[in-house]
Amino acid sequence: MGVTADLNMRKGIKVVLNPTQEYFDQFQEWITETERWNYRRAEYKLWCTAFEKFWLYMAIDEENDECVSVVSLALQRNSDGKKLYSIGNYYCVPEWRGKGISNKLFVQVMKHVGKENCTLFGAVEMSSLYATRFNFSIMNEYWHNFADMDAADLVIPAMPNGFTCKKIEENDWEKLHEYDETICDLNRRKYMKSNLSTAGTIARLVTNETGKIVGFGAIKMATGNELILAPLYAESFDAATALMASILKGIPNLLSFTSLITIYPDANNDVPRLLSLISNDNFDSHQAYRHQFTKEMMDFPQHKIYGTDEVSHSPC
Repeated sequence: MGVTADLNMRKGIKVVLNPTQEYFDQFQEWITETERWNYRRAEYKLWCTAFEKFWLYMAIDEENDECVSVVSLALQRNSDGKKLYSIGNYYCVPEWRGKGISNKLFVQVMKHVGKENCTLFGAVEMSSLYATRFNFSIMNEYWHNFADMDAADLVIPAMPNGFTCKKIEENDWEKLHEYDETICDLNRRKYMKSNLSTAGTIARLVTNETGKIVGFGAIKMATGNELILAPLYAESFDAATALMASILKGIPNLLSFTSLITIYPDANNDVPRLLSLISNDNFDSHQAYRHQFTKEMMDFPQHKIYGTDEVSHSPC
């Protein structure tokens, strides 16, 4: 079941560190229903194994043996060995909100963080609270937007000239990791390889006419019968378009899915143009998250980020 943690909760509530998949599946059902946070089924295992350290605290109602609240924490390091913690999956089942349970879980993960740098993606309604209560006060001016389109509206774009897309093979990983390091200064080779190789993932890389990698991306087949574009990194609009053409062609039974969603930095003005291209101009987008830090902000080349990997434990 995981390790029981003593967090001085109210009677009838126990806290478990890294519970079994069965309990994570309960959590997934709730967040699919109430938040539209959808993951691949293997996501939890990926987090538990691909990061230097990973904690998922879950409060459980002992009477019904059901998930009540969750928060997770991951540890990564940059190329200089400096620590970066990330917080994700902060959630409470609606009927249990306002009882202080989630706050105790959050305080617990911040104890692991100590005086190190920590980041999260703060939802619009929570961003100011994270800044004032937990000191996530260092942030960019721009937000990350949530985009949504019906699968029935998806259009596979024409492949731009001068680009070649392919599946990622074993001899491609070194150069792909080198490219990823131009996007994100974190030691995430193990994570990214596992992420792009996980079942239910259609991943591609794109090269230019000289054979140089100029981007990579993936669409994940997730719960809720949704497709998630995450990540999508590219040197140019045309390279991003080439990736979308190849990835969409690789999805089996594309029209059997309900929708495609993605999260992207609104600092990249090319993203709406790309989403319009692949949806016949039928997509919705709204302000959703702000990337916040406690000590020091990390910079990313936002003009190359057409789809953020995820907003739990991947900072771009």
